[in-house]
Amino acid sequence: MSASDIAGLFKKFGGSPAQYQEITQAETEKASQKRWPSMFGGKKAAAEAEAHAEEPDEQPEVEPEVTPPAAPVAEKPVLDAPVAAPEPLPAPSKKPSSKTPDAWSSAGLQSLLAKLANEAKAPATPEPEQPSEPEPEPIAVAQPPRSKPELSDIKVVAVVSGKGGVGKSTMAANIAAALHKVGRPVLAIDLDPQNALHHHFQPEGEVSEEQGVVRFEQDWREQAVPTKDGVFVLPYGLGDEAQRRIFEAQLADDPLWLAYRLSDLELSEGAVVVIDTPPGPSVYLQQALAVANVALVVSLADAASYTALPMIDRLIASYTDERDDFAGTAYVVNQIDPSRQLNKDITHVMHGLLGDRLIGRITRDQSISEALAYNRNVMDYDPHGRGCRDILDCTMALVGYFASDDEGA
Repeated sequence: MSASDIAGLFKKFGGSPAQYQEITQAETEKASQKRWPSMFGGKKAAAEAEAHAEEPDEQPEVEPEVTPPAAPVAEKPVLDAPVAAPEPLPAPSKKPSSKTPDAWSSAGLQSLLAKLANEAKAPATPEPEQPSEPEPEPIAVAQPPRSKPELSDIKVVAVVSGKGGVGKSTMAANIAAALHKVGRPVLAIDLDPQNALHHHFQPEGEVSEEQGVVRFEQDWREQAVPTKDGVFVLPYGLGDEAQRRIFEAQLADDPLWLAYRLSDLELSEGAVVVIDTPPGPSVYLQQALAVANVALVVSLADAASYTALPMIDRLIASYTDERDDFAGTAYVVNQIDPSRQLNKDITHVMHGLLGDRLIGRITRDQSISEALAYNRNVMDYDPHGRGCRDILDCTMALVGYFASDDEGA
């Protein structure tokens, strides 16, 4: 294309031939290398472009002035004027860290794509629910404490001990049998988880595993076991450890549970309730002492039992001191061996300290332990033995406590 042809084209479109500039192929490649060094010119050109990009520009980029197009002239256009190369992209103010990929690099792109993919898979975050107005708390109405029911028509004996292995359950069973022998209606209640009391009696029928006070809500009229000795027995019952803990928690929550149970039975006037308790402090002891008219402490004539007496005395006092219907504490020394001087000496010391409160001294008698082997009490197994006579004497002294309680009332 000639210069006259170019001038004719500019004249046709209203332009000026003086503004014509020719861009050569070499200049195009040079500008491309500066803009995209990684795509044109190889590694060497890329390194040169990177070095050039890091150099700060001395002169700020100036916006070219815009001049209105001049009127066409006939002079010859300049075709060989140099073409100004486009300025490179401004260098970043800080070089990216090698640990964090540039967003515009390949690694940066992969990172962004991976982020988008994860966002697409993640469930949309639900809108937070507006908190609803809290419902007003119900106003707790304080219930008045239950008063103790009236139990003046019956007498209650709590058989207790400061330590185990003193023959407490055997004594409770034989005292119950002796009380029935002297004409008293008797209910024997086993509050010891060992569940041994009913083994001292011959039941008139079979004792079900479901029978027992550990079945907290069951009717005691249906749970009581009639025996051939005439004594009604409420066994503790069979239960697993979880059931026992639930039962004990219920007893702790209601200290008058036993009092109301006895009241619901409507026992005949003059009836005696004998309660066997576990040794030492327990919720069972608390329940028994809350209704007992007499606490009968069973001990041996040995040093361990002797030193445990102050502890059990304090427990009895803590639950009975403020009760007008409590006649007092009586003591029994069990399994005395006359052939052992220490036994006789400790019994003598206890008598000197307790006085008339020591209502029983039970001589060691083999028939007492043999009776248990046949599910019998000593009143039935050997009514003429020394042990049987000692227990009868103790029982009559206990009845004397009931008489003094009635006179005080």
